[in-house]
Amino acid sequence: MNILHTLPCIGENGGGPPRSVSHLCNNLSVNGSSVSILSGDPSGTLSAVNLDPNIALFQAGKVGRKTVFNMLGRHIYRTLSEQHGVTKFDICHQHGVWLPFSHQSTFFAASNSVPLILSPRGMFEPWSMNHKRLKKSIAWHLYQKKDLGSVHSFHATALSEAESIRRLGFKQPIAVIPNGVELPTQPVAGDCKMRMENGVFREDGMKTALFLSRINPKKGLPMLLDVWAKVAPSDWQLVIAGNDDANHLPEVQAKIYEHQLQDRVSIVGALFGEDKEKAFLQADLFVLPSFSENFGIVVAEALSYRVPVLTTTGCPWEELKIYNCGWWVEPTFEGIEKGLRSAFLVPKTSLKQMGDRGFNLVKENYLWSGIGNKMISFYEWVLNGGEKPSFVITES
Repeated sequence: MNILHTLPCIGENGGGPPRSVSHLCNNLSVNGSSVSILSGDPSGTLSAVNLDPNIALFQAGKVGRKTVFNMLGRHIYRTLSEQHGVTKFDICHQHGVWLPFSHQSTFFAASNSVPLILSPRGMFEPWSMNHKRLKKSIAWHLYQKKDLGSVHSFHATALSEAESIRRLGFKQPIAVIPNGVELPTQPVAGDCKMRMENGVFREDGMKTALFLSRINPKKGLPMLLDVWAKVAPSDWQLVIAGNDDANHLPEVQAKIYEHQLQDRVSIVGALFGEDKEKAFLQADLFVLPSFSENFGIVVAEALSYRVPVLTTTGCPWEELKIYNCGWWVEPTFEGIEKGLRSAFLVPKTSLKQMGDRGFNLVKENYLWSGIGNKMISFYEWVLNGGEKPSFVITES
């Protein structure tokens, strides 16, 4: 099977989609599929994970004022027809919407009669739909609504995302397949805890709550800092790791100074590879106070390191409550406050037990090997029909 995946960015700073798409493509490739990735970002060669050497990576050029004319001039079509051959693909799997790059991915699939599968990647969730609402309304009427009508099937990472697609009125099949993780390559750290300050770890004895994601308005960091200033005990520190997105970092820094949290909160920048792994290994609690996530892959990553998680009902992680491996609270000041107060009271041994339950949850349900197999069976059903997979939702 020859599969094309398209996404605006596959660079390290692109958040969850570059990581999840890269891992998915690796799994598909090592299991015998021919996989190509088309990125709209010139930094696409700097992939978030090491791509399988058999994966072909193409760059369509960054979409901006200087290149939007090329994009609207069927730049993707030319890129693939000149570099790859347009008849090669059995499936086109598009990740993301709204951008001209995504519009041209749809055009490419339709022009070459290739079945198009669309993963919205959280862009149809209520918070995201209301963010920059005017621009999205214009795009909706110009091309987005028509593009969605040409989609063969959708891929959602949770039932809540499938419901968001249905609320927009689209009736195509939806495969509900979560993102996944790879289990850590080294054992979880023992009793020694390290404090990260200015990007450097030092032994301290402090307990650590870790936030690791894009520093973006939808992540809820100012709200978290308001709560932290009110309830955090003196033996807890908060480490904020991530790249600045949408110029949100100055607002976060201002909030830290407003509450005089400089000695209790550290901003350490984006972490990758060994630095990211070290951050998870030294964390006692992972916090993701997002207003909206279609999946929240960092939640699964934290659980894979046996770290309990506190996140919000804006993220589809009710399993934290069901399996007693974290806190699932409302995305409000009161919800975060309640969750943190509860977490701070849990003894260290009990936190470890919660982490162990989270690890088992990930091991049973969120490894890429099983998720890749589901995606292959979905592709085969799209191409060949037959018995519908149990994870595919169709209109009755």
